[in-house]
Amino acid sequence: MSGRKSRGRNVEDRLKDIQHEILVRIASGDALADVMHLLCTRAQEVAPNAICSVLRVDSSGRLRPLAAPSLPDAYSQGIDGAAIGPMVGSCGSAAYFGHPVEVVNIKSDPRWADFRDAALSLGLKACWSSPIKSHQDRVVGTFAFYFRRARRASSLEKRIVDHCAHLCAIAIEHWATQGRMRRLAYVDPLTGLANRALLAEKFPEILARASECSKEVALIYVDINGFRVINATRGHKISDQLLRAVAARIRTTCDDADLTARLGADEFLIVKTNSGDEAALAAAVAALEKALGKPYRLEGEAVVRIGVSIGISRFPHDGTDFDALVAKADAALAEVKLSGRAGHAFYTAKIDAEARARRAFERDVAMAVVAGQLSLVFQPQADASTCTVKGFEALLRWNHPIHGYVPPNKFIPAAEACGAIGDIGAFVLLQALEQAAKWPSHLRVAVNVSPAQIVHADFAHLVESALMGTGVDPSRLELEVTESLFIYDSETALRTLQKLKALGVGVAMDDFGTGYSSLSTLRSFPFDRIKIDRSFIEDMVSNKDAAAIVSTIMGLGRALGRPVVAEGVETEAQLAELQQQGCNEVQGYLIGKPLPIEAYAKVTGAAPAGETRITGGRQPSSSRSAVV
Repeated sequence: MSGRKSRGRNVEDRLKDIQHEILVRIASGDALADVMHLLCTRAQEVAPNAICSVLRVDSSGRLRPLAAPSLPDAYSQGIDGAAIGPMVGSCGSAAYFGHPVEVVNIKSDPRWADFRDAALSLGLKACWSSPIKSHQDRVVGTFAFYFRRARRASSLEKRIVDHCAHLCAIAIEHWATQGRMRRLAYVDPLTGLANRALLAEKFPEILARASECSKEVALIYVDINGFRVINATRGHKISDQLLRAVAARIRTTCDDADLTARLGADEFLIVKTNSGDEAALAAAVAALEKALGKPYRLEGEAVVRIGVSIGISRFPHDGTDFDALVAKADAALAEVKLSGRAGHAFYTAKIDAEARARRAFERDVAMAVVAGQLSLVFQPQADASTCTVKGFEALLRWNHPIHGYVPPNKFIPAAEACGAIGDIGAFVLLQALEQAAKWPSHLRVAVNVSPAQIVHADFAHLVESALMGTGVDPSRLELEVTESLFIYDSETALRTLQKLKALGVGVAMDDFGTGYSSLSTLRSFPFDRIKIDRSFIEDMVSNKDAAAIVSTIMGLGRALGRPVVAEGVETEAQLAELQQQGCNEVQGYLIGKPLPIEAYAKVTGAAPAGETRITGGRQPSSSRSAVV
């Protein structure tokens, strides 16, 4: 009797040692299979007449072998993937019912019908299996003792199984938690693709394998064209569905890729080892373009069509590390974007030279304010009926020391790209207000504002500070924005515009009629003025469609109680047509060219008495009171 008690105490001590050893291995981050192998080995040392096995139950309810150090691999492979059920051996039944199952005689027990021959061939005659349960009482695996003779498990063996099953539960739950954390760290939650972190970790391994077999690795950088428009017009729900659908098509079309990742909102990267045949790679990319360009039928029967731009770089031709290759694929992608069309481009030295030139240009833009190269000109805005000047639009000019005059449509995008637009915008605003402070109080000043400025958190504060510093009444300032603002970040844009309105500043919609959804934009925010794009004014006399569009915008302005300003008025015929349609204000070369404000000294009151009228604008008839 005392011998059995002593043996029991020895087993308890051994179990405590095993527990400590296993917990240390779990905490050290050892692989789950290695920890389970060690546990089985230690359990068999304590119970030398037993053969140990640990199985995991996956999310679909199937058995997955983890460890069975004393059983052949072929036996475990025969169990792998078996669905748990009431007649699936000892382990499948224990997992199914959630309580221990003891089979005293495998040869005669019907639950072993499908696995009997494999077990008997190894001399296995009996099996005690206990379910492994999570802290939520969910079965996550089984721990089993096999015996080489038909018999029941002893009470001590059952005690060992209970203790080991508890350790298995800790190990499996820790492994599952680590897996979830790894997925959060390395997998994009929306699409299920890899993220940049996993890409950076795995990429060196992909390059190493390719180098060993003299293969090439292509980086295929995919960007969805116009995604912001889709997001703004269809909403986040539809755009998220679209991204998932795009990811699914990429996976299907590029099923032989080494890795596919989502890098940004609408940017994907495919890493693909290939033989180096450029024509074959181009054909594969063309097939991807075609697949992604097919219509997407999303929730609520919404149908979305997209185009994509794709840039490609290759290892080892274009670089030998992740950052260099991604940068060059991105440069090739930018080249496609600049062309204004969907398609793909391989990275070339020419693209690199053009990219360097763009970066140099952006550096020059960023330094333009400090270097004193920027200046303002002003173009008058006049009453359409009398041609009396109501105010001026401030227009930015850049005189580059090498390139000379650079048009705004070239340097403003560069300023936005390099982040210099904030400083440039602040310069324009302050300079325009300092000039307006010298004018009669009935003249307003209009300033164009970039979407990148509007969505900046401090923009409304910047405007308020500039108004206070110059003493200009807020009602004399009008900020002109385009519809692209609402593609950029509609929620932030609306909040900022509302703050500006609260200051008393006017807001005009510029280039009306050329955006993606002009009417919905007008509904989003109560603009003070609508400006018709010059492209409609240019054709309105000779083109009935353009004239109809202008007429419609005029009617819309009247219905909303919003003044309408026509840009690009250059002829008497255009002015007469606009007057007939009831246009409120006009702007263009017929009224006055963009010139330094000194040219309009007579209008602003800076000219001495008797000074002659400025040139370059419309000569008013004697019946009008224009003073331009």
